Amino acid sequence: SANTLPQKGLIAPTRPTTAMRVALSVFGVVAASNPVGKVLQLLDSLAQKITNEGDAEGRQYDKFVEWCEDNARDLQHELSNSASEKEQLEATIERASSDIEGAETEIGELSSSIAEAEADLERATQVRSAQHQDWTERNQELSETLDTLARALSTVKQALGSNLVQLNSAAIAKVSGAMTALLTASSVATADKSKLEALLQATNGEEGDNYEAHDGTKAIVEILSDMYDKAEQQRADAEKAETESKYNFEMVKQSLKDKIKHDNKSLGDTKHRLASSKEVKSVAEGDLGSASKDHAADSSTLQSLQVDCMVKASDHEASVKERSEELKALAAAKKTIEDKTGGASGRAYGLIQTATKTQQDGLTEVTRMLRHLGRKSGDFNLSLLSSQISAASQQGAGADVFAKVKGLIEKMIQRLLDDAKAEAGHKAYCDKEMAETEAKKAEHEEDLDHLSSKIAQGEAAKARLTADIAELEAELGSIAQSQKEMDSNRSAEHEEYTQAKKDYEDGVDGIQMAIKVLKEYYGSSSFAQQPEVGTHSAAGGEASGIIGLLEVAESDFSKLLAETEADEKDSQSSYDKQTKANKIAKAEKETSLKYKTKELKETEAELAELSGDKNSEQSELDAVLDYYSKIKKQCVAKPDSYETRKARRESEIKGLKEALDILESQTAFLAVRRVHRHA
Repeated sequence: SANTLPQKGLIAPTRPTTAMRVALSVFGVVAASNPVGKVLQLLDSLAQKITNEGDAEGRQYDKFVEWCEDNARDLQHELSNSASEKEQLEATIERASSDIEGAETEIGELSSSIAEAEADLERATQVRSAQHQDWTERNQELSETLDTLARALSTVKQALGSNLVQLNSAAIAKVSGAMTALLTASSVATADKSKLEALLQATNGEEGDNYEAHDGTKAIVEILSDMYDKAEQQRADAEKAETESKYNFEMVKQSLKDKIKHDNKSLGDTKHRLASSKEVKSVAEGDLGSASKDHAADSSTLQSLQVDCMVKASDHEASVKERSEELKALAAAKKTIEDKTGGASGRAYGLIQTATKTQQDGLTEVTRMLRHLGRKSGDFNLSLLSSQISAASQQGAGADVFAKVKGLIEKMIQRLLDDAKAEAGHKAYCDKEMAETEAKKAEHEEDLDHLSSKIAQGEAAKARLTADIAELEAELGSIAQSQKEMDSNRSAEHEEYTQAKKDYEDGVDGIQMAIKVLKEYYGSSSFAQQPEVGTHSAAGGEASGIIGLLEVAESDFSKLLAETEADEKDSQSSYDKQTKANKIAKAEKETSLKYKTKELKETEAELAELSGDKNSEQSELDAVLDYYSKIKKQCVAKPDSYETRKARRESEIKGLKEALDILESQTAFLAVRRVHRHA
């Protein structure tokens, strides 16, 4: 297995490449003139080639699998991020939609409330106008009634005061006219009308009885006085009711106006909030569309990657299976040739009939060369092989000895091949583990750099938001302080204006009164007439100068009063404009402060999550670095010096050349012997 370290056996070559080449050279002595031996060599070479190709393909496939895993992991990470982003954007859209719905509902309610308040105010105004009209008509009627009663009372009292025993015809006619008008007045009670009418008839019908007529006239006075008092009370009650109605209307009117003003302000704020929510929703929907497209593209790419990797995996599995079957077929063919053609090859190619001495000499020379090369290179396996060949050659000559030597060489070759394969497997294991560990190390370091970058960006955003919030709070405090100072200054200015206006108005009134008095007094005198000596006359010249100065002062006061009123109007206008601007700025900054505070909390939460991810990623990197340190100790060898490797290489080359010389001489000798035998 490529992931298992090779185990050392009885013969563990320190320089397998050198020993393998020597053994193959020795084996070539035997098989140089044997076609069957050449076939066996070709089978081994082909098997080795197929094995090497499989190893190369395996390494390529391992890199491809690593590439698939890395790309799949990156795409899955991107999909996870885009899915998380989509969830956040969908939540933002949902919150914005909810805010929009709530704002639209609130706008509808506020609009209805404003319309209802305005309708109530209009109805109340109409009712108040009708009430005032009724009161005006009622008051006029009562005034006319009181006037009529007063005139009637005056007439009757004058008659009684003249000690007339009875009213004369003229007085009766005058009183009757006034009473008749009273009888038609709606403000006079029905009972009073009946009494008055009865008395009036009695008075008109009893002109002959002076005493009774006199009593009837007194009764009329009493009734008229009572009616006058009642009319006075009715007018007082009507005026009181009118005052109360007016007061109640003003209270209702002010309440409705305050409500309309408050609702209009709330309506403006809600419309601003609605616009902000719509903007947030629009931006989030655009971002969601982009995120959805990216997510779909990454998902499609991941699916294509998985399909490609699965196809390559299937192809690799089929290739491994075919290569295994081919190696089995080659091994079976080799075993069949070895088992079935040994004797025939010996007979056909004269190896068995070679002289014993020639075999012995060749084996001795090979044994000596291997022992010498083993001692010189320090390769224990070469020395051990030379001892085994020497022991076999001492048993005698013949095909059995040669077959045994051949078996030893083949066993040595197979063992060296196995060791080489095991060493190649160990190298592949080290290459794979080192490459994977370095890739994981680079991946974790890249992730840490990415997380550190995002944390740095988050910290920068947090600092920026904190600074923005502090700046907004300072600006709001500045606006509040500025408004407070403006209110204080406006109040002081208005108080100063009120006092100045009163002073100027009083001054103008006083001067006008003085001018009137002076003009009324001096106006009757002729300022052009020369007064007589010794008599008093109006000081017309002095008075004219005084009046002129007063008129100048009046003009100055009037001008200053107008300027003061204009300044007050300008100051109030500037104050109202600045107050409105402060309210708008305050609302905007409070809204900005609200959203920035919310964004700051989200940024802090994201930073906490990123910090946790970074700590986790650092822990994983520490584990990878620990494993990397261990695998480096196991896989990174300490190479020999250049001089040592050069000397060993020269010695091996020299030994191989000597072995080649022996093989060449033995091959020529055996060829001559075979020609002689067939001849």
